[in-house]
Amino acid sequence: MSDFLDRTLTGMLRKQAEAAPEKVALTIVGEDLTYADLVRRSDAMARGLQQLGVGHGSVVAVLAENCADQVVIQFATARLRAIEVMINTAYRGVFLSHQLRVSGAEVIVVDDALVPTVLEILGEVPSLRHLVVRGHQKPGVPGVTVSTIAELRNCDDGPLSLVDPRWTDPSTITFTSGTTGPSKGATMTQNYLCNFAEIEAQIWYRSPEDTFYSCGPLFHLAAKGIAVLGAMRRGVRCVQDERLSVSGFWRRIREENCNATLMLGSVAMLLWTREPSDDEGIDTVVGVPAPPPSLQPAMEERWKCKFESVYGLSEAAPLSRTGPDIPLRPGSSGKIVREYFDVRIFDDNDFELPRGEIGEVVVRPMQPHSIFEGYYGEPEATAHKFRNLWFHTGDLGRIDENDYFYFEDRKDDYLRRRGENISSYEVETAIIRHPAVLQVGVVGVQSEMAEQEVKASVVLRDGATLGYEEFIEHCVATMPYFAVPRYVEFVGELPFTPSGKMQKEKIRAAGTAGCWDREQAGIRLSGKSRTVTA
Repeated sequence: MSDFLDRTLTGMLRKQAEAAPEKVALTIVGEDLTYADLVRRSDAMARGLQQLGVGHGSVVAVLAENCADQVVIQFATARLRAIEVMINTAYRGVFLSHQLRVSGAEVIVVDDALVPTVLEILGEVPSLRHLVVRGHQKPGVPGVTVSTIAELRNCDDGPLSLVDPRWTDPSTITFTSGTTGPSKGATMTQNYLCNFAEIEAQIWYRSPEDTFYSCGPLFHLAAKGIAVLGAMRRGVRCVQDERLSVSGFWRRIREENCNATLMLGSVAMLLWTREPSDDEGIDTVVGVPAPPPSLQPAMEERWKCKFESVYGLSEAAPLSRTGPDIPLRPGSSGKIVREYFDVRIFDDNDFELPRGEIGEVVVRPMQPHSIFEGYYGEPEATAHKFRNLWFHTGDLGRIDENDYFYFEDRKDDYLRRRGENISSYEVETAIIRHPAVLQVGVVGVQSEMAEQEVKASVVLRDGATLGYEEFIEHCVATMPYFAVPRYVEFVGELPFTPSGKMQKEKIRAAGTAGCWDREQAGIRLSGKSRTVTA
């Protein structure tokens, strides 16, 4: 194909549609879509977006819960050589406005229930010109045109003026957690996404009759890349549910006759700590970043599954994998994918370390456009990450003599809680807006779920008072539910170096002794409820 059309999302979809147009590609929130359906719907959506002025290089943001429109919009924007921005539906306030402003989003597609969240920050995003509502609301907004998604879906006829997309076209921006600043938008080409799908397909799929089960959010690359695109790369069916149900996880896999799935974050531990059920015990391939070595045999025995593992990050993935040809080793995330990536371990001076020693994971592409292109609109941040011509991941790891990779720790000050990356900087920015707060340091501390919980050390202004519940209410109103600190302490001062840099390692090392525990106080938060009740 000309210009590597087979390395584009358009080429990947149409190849499967030509081979098996009536095969179900995707069962999403109960709706079956064939490959022919996806081609027709994405072309109609592309026409609708084109009528809004979307074209080569335009940026379209999506703020929606799992739905068919999310997948259709990805293929529609790729067809137009435009860029899709995946935004976490828990984002609001400065979190949301930052990502829309940095990406220069011109169009935002938003769930009906989330329209008020967007309207609150609309004045902070001058690039936004069009609001597309997944519902029936059409609020009057000065300077912004408002459409419904139904109007775009129904553009089945009319011209679609475009040229074939290029494999080098930027296609997706996904934001990574910031450590010393706000979160940054990693820009991925169509080739990056196709390579990602190809590597993932090598892990999961054994035959054309395989079916992948996913319940992760489509605003994360894991669900959209591993589940939807990975399945499409092999022409197999993907079942994508609206959200995780711990009680119904194995039942859904049995109902849909799935034989592969993914457990990110703490999902494996949440399932493991439940009482065994009759729905377990299905012959399934299960992916986790690195299964706990002490529990892996027992989990595989109880669930009658086979674990596979991967390692990667938004900027470059998957860097290592297991699969039918690469057996899993305890504590490892598989072998480095050398066909696509040159991965090495460096010391703090960027000298390579011997095999088996722990250092920072760095990477270069072995093929063009196989890792991200850079941080959107942030050349200085991009250059810093690519110092000495290697992309520095900020992760610590080691590679053994057999090329197996072992993730050890996170070098930078970012957190991961229950599958969500959290910018400590953005949490601090939200907290400092409370009038009683003078300073705050946010760190991750180890949790019982083998990941991290958020701890906030807070210095109040002279004479100010602030109760724990009022503090949590402020957090709930200004940040995603998963970023709200679990552990809180009010302190007289925070530790700083002579140069004025906060010594977060000291806050982290102090642990949670003496901290107020939100969950022990009976305050638990979820994406469905934002009410603070003790």
